[in-house]
Amino acid sequence: MICGQPWEALRGDSLDWLLDAGQPNLHWRVLVEVIGRPLDSPAVRRARGGANAAEPVASLLGDLHPDGTWATHLPTWAPYGGPGWRLIAAVQWGADPDDPRLHAASERLLETVPGEGGLLRPRSTAPDPELTARALQTMVCLGWRRHRRIQEWLAWLDEVPGWEDDPVVATAVLGAVSDELRPSLSERAVDGLGRIMSASRGANFTTFGHPNLLRTDLAEMLSALAAARAPFDPRWRRCLKKLQHRQDPFGRWSRLAPVPRTLELPAPDQPSRWVTLRATRAILAYAVAGELPRMFPYPPG
Repeated sequence: MICGQPWEALRGDSLDWLLDAGQPNLHWRVLVEVIGRPLDSPAVRRARGGANAAEPVASLLGDLHPDGTWATHLPTWAPYGGPGWRLIAAVQWGADPDDPRLHAASERLLETVPGEGGLLRPRSTAPDPELTARALQTMVCLGWRRHRRIQEWLAWLDEVPGWEDDPVVATAVLGAVSDELRPSLSERAVDGLGRIMSASRGANFTTFGHPNLLRTDLAEMLSALAAARAPFDPRWRRCLKKLQHRQDPFGRWSRLAPVPRTLELPAPDQPSRWVTLRATRAILAYAVAGELPRMFPYPPG
């Protein structure tokens, strides 16, 4: 039976489990991304206010000083314990963008990080699209879309051919741009992800992870498309069904990719609330248009 309502494509109702009051960094993201609360709503603001004291955000930002400097000698992009990667990971884990330390750290990064146009990885002489796209996604989330370096990265991506065929770059770019901010990049990213999912049939992207740094997966790719309000593309259907079938009987998804050891964080519990958040957002956005089978085990009410 094909589902007639988006929630029917889920095997169970995981919303209460996702709305964990003990994880305010997750709580505010669920309110915004699944329930649809505006960023300035009281519930979202309350949760965001406690996000940076919650783990793992607190540990990721533990070496960050109020002036935006870090108590580490690691280079900015040392994999993956450098300050740049810790900042990206903290934002993926729901850090509060209004934290003055994050504002100072991101401003320092934008003013000092090397690279003409795109960003350079350590010991590299050519700008790297994956690093540039992940940094762009993070800086836009922190409110820097009008900064001159952001405009440089966007202009560079506009000129560079072929990045839309890299799933990491296409997903991160889609998470940063919109119809108001470089619609040409958004169109390239959406089309690229369509080709990637059509060619792979999802086989290479079912190792779900969080945070995703120089990797991605179906949950993130389809969630980014949903966040961008991209209309359903039949090329995604096989991958959408594969994502649906990877949930457990309670409507949850597990993290299969390890957390990078250099972040020095304990392995998160399974199943993963963060992977489930991404997957749920994607399923709810595209279940009906994608003609997913009904899996919800009981009638409503």
